[in-house]
This record gives sequence, structure tokens and C-alpha cells, in this order.
Amino acid sequence: MAITIEQVMEQAQVYADALILVSQPFAPSDAKELAEFQKQVLQEMLVAFEDEAHTAGAQEATLDLAKPLIEWHQYRVGNLDKMIDAPEGTQVCLGVDDANPTILDGERHSVWRLALRLAKQQFEKFPLSIQRTAPTSDEEE
Repeated sequence: MAITIEQVMEQAQVYADALILVSQPFAPSDAKELAEFQKQVLQEMLVAFEDEAHTAGAQEATLDLAKPLIEWHQYRVGNLDKMIDAPEGTQVCLGVDDANPTILDGERHSVWRLALRLAKQQFEKFPLSIQRTAPTSDEEE
């Protein structure tokens, strides 16, 4: 169950009320124990709230890292598709200063396409995905 700031504030008020009760002249005999108990509940809520905040921050940081990686990968797979679709007769240069470009004709064109399809098959599915899941019924409460 996620702890909200409102719940923390409500518990802080319960603790404050219990402390006030301790200082009353006709306070119940267990007022001090009740105040200590409410203080402990508040401390536990604060720890849980802080843990949840850190977890949420870590998840957001992971998403911030994952999105550009996924986009980079999709761009590269798109480049493979463009190279696979290169028409016969295309010149392939290895760098800007390539003095001997390879011309994709006949069997070279077929081998080029086959090699790139095999490469794409190896890398097409990115090993990371982002899935947003609905909270379980316990988390919604």
C-alpha cells in the first residue's frame, strides 16, 4: 500500500493530539504510552514514505536512461532496413575517403542482403522493454 503525504500528515496530527493529552491534568494513565506508540507509527510511516519516494525516483531515472537507448536501437535497426532495401547497383563505401567502393550487383547484392538480414535478426529485438503495469489491488488502497 502506498503511503501518501496526507496520511503522514494525519498521523502527525494524531501524534500531536496524543502529546497534548499527556500534558493534561486528568490524562489517562496510559497517555504517555499512547503518545509513544503514535510517535512510533509516525516514524515507521515516514521511513516507508521515504523508501517509496526513493524507489519512484530510481524508476524514473531508469526510464530516463532506457528511453534514449531504445530510440538509438530503433534508429540503428531502421538503418539496417534501409541498407537491406538498397537497390542493385548501389555503391558501398567504407568511409568518406574510400577509393574503391563496392558495387552491389548480381551475387554481391544477394549476399549483401542476406548478411544484413542475418545481422538484423541478431539485433532486431532490443533486450530491454518498458512496460507500464496497473497497480495491484493492494497498491491501490
